[in-house]
Amino acid sequence: MKLVYIHGASATSESFNYIREYVGGDDLVIDYDSANGFQNNLNQIQQKLSTENDIFFIAHSLGGIYSLHLANAIPKQVLGAVTLSTPYGGAEAADFARYFLPFSRLLKDIGPHSWPMRQADNINICHPWCNIVTVKGNSPWICGANDGVVTVASQRHHSEGMDLIEVDYNHYEVVINKQVVNLIKQRIDLHK
Repeated sequence: MKLVYIHGASATSESFNYIREYVGGDDLVIDYDSANGFQNNLNQIQQKLSTENDIFFIAHSLGGIYSLHLANAIPKQVLGAVTLSTPYGGAEAADFARYFLPFSRLLKDIGPHSWPMRQADNINICHPWCNIVTVKGNSPWICGANDGVVTVASQRHHSEGMDLIEVDYNHYEVVINKQVVNLIKQRIDLHK
């Protein structure tokens, strides 16, 4: 099994150091730059994975959207996934923020009506899939219950075909938490 880690927007693969230390195994850590655009990054990641088999994704935030698209594009190579704080319904705040930062490629890619999110909404999940939903945190700039970065509703958006596990951590604490490591290990063990 190849554990493929995909970080969130504006982060790096370093965000998985804690999880990787405790999970171990044969892994591949993907780095991408949100400024390159979702489709360009998706194509580059898919090329990196072209020779891999028995892929199990561990992804944070936007990395989970990449994982979903990849699992749809290369289904025979994928075993399943655990995503963390992934906003499957997009980030509504991005649509508003685009007025202030109209040239931001990232904001164009993460809004609920963006191409990546519309396409993700139409993907039938055909692999064992789990999203760890983070419910602690509260940004006053985000309407509704949120983890400080994305809404809880967005994390629950694509719930058909996936397991949802709610944890009392914020968007960033989820990648440095022993409980989350144990949840990931349990999901990996199902495929051994």
